[in-house]
Order: sequence, then structure tokens, then C-alpha cells
Amino acid sequence: MSTLLHHRLAGRERLTAIASYDLDDPHLRQQLDAIAMRTASHLHVPTAMTTLMLDNAAMIVGSSGVEGWMRAGGGPAEWAFCAQTVLTGEPYVVSDATTDPMQCTNPEVELDGVRAYAGAPLITPAGHVLGAHCVIEHVPHVFSADEITELQAAAQDVVTALEQHPSRHSAQYQPSFFTN
Repeated sequence: MSTLLHHRLAGRERLTAIASYDLDDPHLRQQLDAIAMRTASHLHVPTAMTTLMLDNAAMIVGSSGVEGWMRAGGGPAEWAFCAQTVLTGEPYVVSDATTDPMQCTNPEVELDGVRAYAGAPLITPAGHVLGAHCVIEHVPHVFSADEITELQAAAQDVVTALEQHPSRHSAQYQPSFFTN
């Protein structure tokens, strides 16, 4: 894994914010899946998902139309288009990944046929960028400003859903990788 990418994603406050939500709550998962299904339908794309970026992995916590290895629930951070969304805190759009200098050698492009991606950051009320709500196409797709606006609104719906599902242990929880 890229040490620089790991370092940039490993912010203690951001990771603690992710840990503050009850990601195992089946009602939360249902809400996030429903938001993904709505997003895919509204944007006329086959795949939509909510991904939380850990320091070394992308964790899919809600999805619609996910296929292949991604159905396992995530993958390496260095493969995740969503990592760029988190690092910039802005929507990240790739219209044709096969011609994009940053993504053309990405295994998701080479092995899984991902061609287009658009992701909107999940920004908490405290300003932490947790991940992205995104869509994927297997054909090139130029995303319109209206589509990005729709994606950003859905990302805010995801954050609202997360905020409604705090971890029962969030006040005392410290991820084990922060203990000395």
C-alpha cells in the first residue's frame, strides 16, 4: 500500500468519527441501501454505493447493483476511487477511467471494467470527510452538473442516516490502532 495514501487517510479524528456510528445496525444498512437504490435510479446508472474510507481499506456500507469482488464489502484503499473524494473533500468525477492518467492502471478499471465514476464526499457536521456516496458505470459517462448536485444531496442523506445511528459505545470507544 502507498504509505502516503495510508498517512493521508489515517487521521485519528476522522477514523474515530467513523467508529462513532453503529455500522452493524440492520436498519442503517437498509437506509443506506435504499439511498443507493434511489441514486442509481435517479442517475440512470447500474451501481451506486456508500463507501467509508478507513486508513487502508474502503468499506462499502450501502449499495445497489454492486457486482464482483466488491460484493465482499470493500477493497484496498489504493484501488478506491472514493479515496480521492475523501482526500479533496470535493466531488470527484472520472468520465472515462481508461483515459484518466490517475485511474487507467487501477485494478478496478483493468479487471472489473469500471469506466466512469462520480462521488460526493460524506461530510459530518463536525467537518470530517468519512467517505463518499458514489456511482459507477461500465461505459464512459460525462456527468452533468445536475447529476453531481443529485449525488451531493444523496450524500447529505447518507450523513443524516449515519447521524441517526450512533454507536452505543461511541463515547468510550477508541479504535485499537490508537492505543499505545
